[in-house]
Amino acid sequence: MEANVSDYPERTEPKIGKVLLIGVTGGTGGNAIAGFLEQGVTNLRAITRKIDPNRPSLSKMLNAGIELVEANLDDENSLEAAFAGISAVYCHATSKDSAKPDPLEVERAKRVAQVAKKADIKHFVYNSAGSADRNSGISHIEQKYKVEQILKQAGLPTTMLRACLFMEELWKKYTRPSILKGVFRFSIQPDKPLHLIANKDMGRIAAYVMKNPSKYIGQEIELAGDVLTPKQLADAFSKAQGIPVVYKEAPAWIFLLLLRSELYGLIQWYRTKGYQANVKQLREEEFPGLLTTFSEFLEETNWANEQLTYESLSR
Repeated sequence: MEANVSDYPERTEPKIGKVLLIGVTGGTGGNAIAGFLEQGVTNLRAITRKIDPNRPSLSKMLNAGIELVEANLDDENSLEAAFAGISAVYCHATSKDSAKPDPLEVERAKRVAQVAKKADIKHFVYNSAGSADRNSGISHIEQKYKVEQILKQAGLPTTMLRACLFMEELWKKYTRPSILKGVFRFSIQPDKPLHLIANKDMGRIAAYVMKNPSKYIGQEIELAGDVLTPKQLADAFSKAQGIPVVYKEAPAWIFLLLLRSELYGLIQWYRTKGYQANVKQLREEEFPGLLTTFSEFLEETNWANEQLTYESLSR
């Protein structure tokens, strides 16, 4: 999944200036970068705590022509240097992704918002969470909404991209090994729709809205590229793997036994409420050609290759 500038054709685009990327050096943030490059947005600078060319994710960025700058989200002075000459920002995260919210996420957001305001940022695009504005009661979703409010209250010109469930989550070790053996276990009803989005599409959409600021500044968009029931997901796995995959509904209470109350609450929310992205409208009207279906995702990530792992997605 290499993403070099030379791999993509030159495109004309509105001048959006230099874009600062925050929170893209760990996990699968590199896939969001690939989305920017696919859209021809190549004037990119990424924040990292330490520039280590031997770190695979950073080496990949350097090879793609992305400028790296050392900065710490807990250090305002280093952030001010990172924001110098920046016109737009894509913030993928201010802390590690987890079902349990990190208090630092909010404090870092306050710091980033202050520095962005001083730097006169023209467009700030934030990777938020689906249902952030609907009183979900889910702690990490509610915290994303707090970050949204911080950015707005700072007077920044924002676009909130409220991501639904990342497709990459199904690559994790508590899900994928069983699927590869023919059993997809999840704790929601077999016919309950589940809204999904690929990490790369976050970069694609962020780049697109930056090219169209007059339309998207001030907008809040719940984002998904596909919506499938667990039964339909099992069918997609079957096709990708070439063997039958059956869906088995796992009891939600098992998370309580594992002392994972946050995940139990999230699963219960999936079962009773869930995301509400209008996938048909997003795919056909708002962002045609920019959203990945789940079957496309399985093919692009070479899902059936048992040698690959979740960590492979960011290499």
